[in-house]
Amino acid sequence: MFSQQRAMGQYSTPQQTVHYMVDSVLSHLSNKKPDILDPSTGDGIFIQALLEAGVPSQQLHAYDIDTAVPIPESSIHFRHQDFIKVPNDTKFDAIIGNPPYKSKRQSPYFTKNRAFLEQEFYTIGVHNMYSLFIYKAIQLLKEDGILSMIVQDSFLTNVYYKYFREYLLHHTEIIEIILAPRRLFHKGKADVRTSILTLRKKKKPNMNTTIRLVDRLEDQHYASPPEERVQYISQDDFALLPNYNFAINVPLEIQSLFHSPYTPLEVVADIVTGISTGNDGYFLRKKEEMEYTDGWIPFYKNNGSKDAWYYEPKYYIHQNWEANYKRHPRFTIRNPSFFYKEGVTCSSMGVKFSASYMPKGSLFGVNANLFPKQQEDLMYFLGLLNSNLVKYMLRKVLNRTNMITCGYLKNLPYLEPSYTNKTIIKELAEDLVQRKKVTPDADTSGQEKEINEVIYDIYGISEESRHHIDEFCADMLEKL
Repeated sequence: MFSQQRAMGQYSTPQQTVHYMVDSVLSHLSNKKPDILDPSTGDGIFIQALLEAGVPSQQLHAYDIDTAVPIPESSIHFRHQDFIKVPNDTKFDAIIGNPPYKSKRQSPYFTKNRAFLEQEFYTIGVHNMYSLFIYKAIQLLKEDGILSMIVQDSFLTNVYYKYFREYLLHHTEIIEIILAPRRLFHKGKADVRTSILTLRKKKKPNMNTTIRLVDRLEDQHYASPPEERVQYISQDDFALLPNYNFAINVPLEIQSLFHSPYTPLEVVADIVTGISTGNDGYFLRKKEEMEYTDGWIPFYKNNGSKDAWYYEPKYYIHQNWEANYKRHPRFTIRNPSFFYKEGVTCSSMGVKFSASYMPKGSLFGVNANLFPKQQEDLMYFLGLLNSNLVKYMLRKVLNRTNMITCGYLKNLPYLEPSYTNKTIIKELAEDLVQRKKVTPDADTSGQEKEINEVIYDIYGISEESRHHIDEFCADMLEKL
């Protein structure tokens, strides 16, 4: 059956996850006769679980934008309702559910309701249906009311959700965040990473409240996860991170590297984007399609994890590009003062981040590219960016999604190394570049391990955290 709610990004929640969320909500409620709302009822799985848990039907409220909703008992208060537009006059003891996950680029709902959404949700920004649902739900909760929702985990670190995270920290006490199994919704043909967020509404939250964090699980055993995947921190620890990021199961010694005052990487290096052609098919040529490269300039637009340290340019742009680009209005130039300089070019897409040497005389695209303030430190920065510590900080603290842009690199903490340690990294990185020039598929693991250990020493990382970081980097796709 076609469902408007499914078209808006709603998928049925697995039953074991539903029962955990219901049990968790009921355990945190002090009111013995709570009014509980599922704001996106869908197939009714949360309502059914609440009934099975002993909640009287008269205390259950179900809202849905879709009329095709199964309601098991007539005494349940069902409303055919767009939850986002519900007036704030009715308050609930608890709100639970699985809201839609559509972004404003994916759903026409945002275009049709643009003026209303921008006015109602200006505090947090209009980016995704699930963040709007959570914000609205908090408005409809009574003081000390409980919210539990399973949502995309993009809100944890993505810069677009900075103000949403800030709002949560200043209007709620976060009880628990669990990273659900990666393939939780695969049966529903949805490849999406999710988390269970449980919180308590508070006008004046206690920033010392303890949050239970559970790292990515392999199964739905939320109540008894492996001990090494559980962390307890204070809410204030999130408030101290850049952009109020919610870092899950990140050792406090790593988090403390980001606490003010600290030196961000952008202080010692320029991290910039370059050219967006607006039409790569017209302006760029793949190397394998070219008989010769005379008259063409290497163009670095993105590299993959296998291209760390050095790779032959995969694209070229004609040397007369400056004479032609003005006829193409979508051709955009940024930071031309760095064009043709020797630097480091970084990957932007993909789970595994990597950095590569960019020779003098090249141009670059909209991926992040680094140019050190002190040119003699170029190889040190190349080694630093390819270290496990940096890969870990980028993915676990700064951005859990598959895109690393300049802004995230700029926020990396920088510690000035000793002359000896800097020299070691420089020499190892230079040797790796030369090896990759000769043998592109050379085994670099031995030298990379040496680099990792020296970078750990520079940042004062304990043996326990080193093991934790290396384990994550070895299986990043599954553990993100």
